[in-house]
Amino acid sequence: MRFNERGASRVRPDTSAIAARPLNLRINNYPRNTLCVLRHTWSLTLLTLLAGCGALSDVRSFSTPYSTPGGGETARLRVISDGMVRAVPKSDCVDFRLPGAGVMVAFRDGYANRNGESLGMPAVDKHPASTVMTELLVPAGRPVAFHYIGAQCYNMFSFVPEAGKDYQLEAAGRYTCGVTLRKISAGMKELPPSSLKDSKLCRVTDNL
Repeated sequence: MRFNERGASRVRPDTSAIAARPLNLRINNYPRNTLCVLRHTWSLTLLTLLAGCGALSDVRSFSTPYSTPGGGETARLRVISDGMVRAVPKSDCVDFRLPGAGVMVAFRDGYANRNGESLGMPAVDKHPASTVMTELLVPAGRPVAFHYIGAQCYNMFSFVPEAGKDYQLEAAGRYTCGVTLRKISAGMKELPPSSLKDSKLCRVTDNL
């Protein structure tokens, strides 16, 4: 499988967005071009092999839905995606064995998901037919790590939600895995920006 390195370049900032991120290609200690390809090839090849064996939907991180926090302060999060978005609450790295971790939305059938739930968040334009949407509570004041899978790429990132605030996360692009986070209000007035941070697997096996 061949990957386009241009997917790693920064995109022009969207002034209406809190943060817009291209494909996550952060690496350490190895030649960039070589490891970028190997890293994504290994991950996507593994997913392809599992899917081909009919086993992907049985893997814990794909078969477990995200769990709503049982207490404490929360924020509301709307997720719109053309792929799969999984979340790990109260962590800045991705480990799907942690409590509450699981799938928020999945465009394709056969996987756990919480597609189509509503918390009565401020309305937005109708999302494209090629995406799925949901609204879920996330714990506030602690980082939440996310793992987005597009058609031929993935992206890992995190942010710390503020208590009582509303956010909209758009994870789309299929081949570039662009991610945009907006803080929204009833009047849809833009609020001061916050940021998305790079995330990574807590351990190599934590993607499963």
